[in-house]
Amino acid sequence: TPKAILETLNRLLPLPHPMEAGSPLTGYDVDIVSYTDTRDLITKTVSAVTRCIGLGFKRPHIALLTYRGREHSRLAPYDTLGPYPLRAPTGQYDLLGNAVYAEGDILIDSVLRFKGRASPCVVFTEIDFETLDDAVVRRLFVGATRASMKLTLVMSERVAEVMRERLGR
Repeated sequence: TPKAILETLNRLLPLPHPMEAGSPLTGYDVDIVSYTDTRDLITKTVSAVTRCIGLGFKRPHIALLTYRGREHSRLAPYDTLGPYPLRAPTGQYDLLGNAVYAEGDILIDSVLRFKGRASPCVVFTEIDFETLDDAVVRRLFVGATRASMKLTLVMSERVAEVMRERLGR
């Protein structure tokens, strides 16, 4: 995980001890984008993906991770998001036990299903919670550290306000 992402996580989350980057990469600044409702969530998520493409990331190198999980995601029912066809898990598996994905350019998956994997660019979306408890901290940490270069956090306006205060923005 690049230094910029870990520095942001150290400031955002009440971690037991500060995390240090093992990677020599600095990475890009972490973007925090806020949304107000489902329509705004979709608009802001599409905009975040477009910005990442504008930074030079190819579509197959972008992972769209949902905080809410596949069953509860407001984005999971869609085959496309804006102009982007989504590559989503179908719920089926091949003979070797590997998940089968729908055809698409941008991978969409839940943060928990994506655990153990990484992508150069992660748009971590649908982030909303009532209390910053231990389970939320773990989920945020796992989702954010899936990015090997660029991270964008798409959060509810309420959560984004609290996180911006923690960052001093």
